[in-house]
Amino acid sequence: MGADDPFYPREGKSLTWSNVNMTVVGKGKAESKSILANVWGEVPAKQTTAIMGPSGAGKTSLLNILAGRSRTNNNLVIEGDIRLNSAKIDPCSIEFRKKIAFVAQDDSLQATSTVREAIRFSAKLRLDRSTTEADIDKLTNRILSALGLTECADTYIGGPLIKGISGGERKRTSVGVELVVKPTEIFLDEPTSGLDSYSATQVMKLLRKVANAGTSVLFTIHQPSSEVFAAFDRLILLNRGKVMYQGSVEKVPTFFESCSHPVPANYNPADWIMDVAQRIPQEDLIKDGFFPKEALKLVDSKETSHDLSSFITPPSIFTQTRMVFGRELTNLRRDTTSIGMRFGITIFLNLLFGVIFYQVGATSNDVFVNTQSHFGALIMVLLSAMFGTAQPALFAIPEERPIFLREYSTNHYSAVSYFVSKLTIEAVITFAQTLVASLVNYFLIGFTTSFPMFVAITYALSMASTAVAVLLGCAVSDAKMAQELLPLLFVPQMLFAGFFVAIELLPSWMQWVQYICSLTYGVRLGLLAEFEECSNGGDDAAINCSRVLSNVNADADEKWWYWVVLIGLFVLLRLWALLLLRAKATTFY
Repeated sequence: MGADDPFYPREGKSLTWSNVNMTVVGKGKAESKSILANVWGEVPAKQTTAIMGPSGAGKTSLLNILAGRSRTNNNLVIEGDIRLNSAKIDPCSIEFRKKIAFVAQDDSLQATSTVREAIRFSAKLRLDRSTTEADIDKLTNRILSALGLTECADTYIGGPLIKGISGGERKRTSVGVELVVKPTEIFLDEPTSGLDSYSATQVMKLLRKVANAGTSVLFTIHQPSSEVFAAFDRLILLNRGKVMYQGSVEKVPTFFESCSHPVPANYNPADWIMDVAQRIPQEDLIKDGFFPKEALKLVDSKETSHDLSSFITPPSIFTQTRMVFGRELTNLRRDTTSIGMRFGITIFLNLLFGVIFYQVGATSNDVFVNTQSHFGALIMVLLSAMFGTAQPALFAIPEERPIFLREYSTNHYSAVSYFVSKLTIEAVITFAQTLVASLVNYFLIGFTTSFPMFVAITYALSMASTAVAVLLGCAVSDAKMAQELLPLLFVPQMLFAGFFVAIELLPSWMQWVQYICSLTYGVRLGLLAEFEECSNGGDDAAINCSRVLSNVNADADEKWWYWVVLIGLFVLLRLWALLLLRAKATTFY
């Protein structure tokens, strides 16, 4: 009963916490900095609680700790006693995170998914594997109707380059994808940020409805209107990492009046309390009676964290991979601008190579200038293949990081499922890009090796290069940082591949770098494919061809070894990237 109704009444659970501290560890001689100090509070069952405070007060830090998105690491020390219905919990545990919802300020949703697809995707991966497709469809339709999203259900969510739904609809969609698990707690970071007054009020009405169903609601908010402020049940006011006020919103005017700072008539209480918090020195506020001592008494309970979440059998790793791959494929098909630009640039550049190096591969190698031009054409094609495939791979994961972190943290899928899905779609599109490029440049330039071998070498180099790019992408937190790493991705490859400067001329202590550069082996395989046959004999052509091969240390007897190393680099770098992705996924901020 109520299985397809996210608002079906259920027993709520209260979240309480005491002595929560967060300290940023000082590096070197720098002193450690306290972000939160002895913070206490509660989110009663079936109530909405807002966290307010000036910038830097610790609002988001507290929210992230309670939602399990921050934990002690090399830079942070987090302490505190956090309980759900009096049972001690670890917010970072998977048992807790399965039954909570977190809605980020940035609405981390797939731009090319429709509203219906986003909610259904969440339901399919977070409900028990025994849930039928019909039940998932019923639940999805019920959420769409309850959130007022039916009219835009089949509209793209949208993003910077794709037109989609409005800001208020995006926020409601973000809530909708979390309601599929009927969460015990829902955490929201600035849910009204960027919304007009009407949309902000609608979001608050939605949160009230969610709370009435049995979900405790906790959110940060910066400067609410008087109407939005009056919609809260409770308020936690933080100031410099400490609790300045904790209690009912209705009692705010009375409390501030008792502390000699009454709310002026016809004044928005939210504006006034923020003005007092920022204008009056903290020492004076303490004297006036603010920053009350902790009023909570946490009583030990025999209830365990395992009692706090229902046991479900998650979808298989195959289902997870299939679902994520399907979404990636849909994104690829719908994001026509990005895919059109990628293939358009590939075609243009390779047409340019074909025109400039027209039929140089068919010229006689008796003349060294011809051999040199033939060599130059091959190098340009291989470099273009490396650049054209590695750059999109570098940006792919950083751009999707907010979506991945949200879904991974709430147990949508494993890091392996996500990684394999991304790898599969990347392998397909990279092959398509390589094939299109080869169809353009191979015949125009007149390369002598067989077409299948030419495609195989180019594709192997491209995939190995994308492995390096993905590793770097997994190591950074955003696309802007990935942009800064582009030179690190390409420049060393070109310097140590042996075609700009002979390896023997490099400092001896740097020569080893050539062995970990995929371009080194791609160039050697490409040159052997083109010049090995003509290097046999004693005529001028053989001398010129041998000279090209020797300049890059390409040895025909080690051809099989080049293939092994190229494939080995791909496998090793991919595994490293997967481990790095999993490690990074446990640290959100």
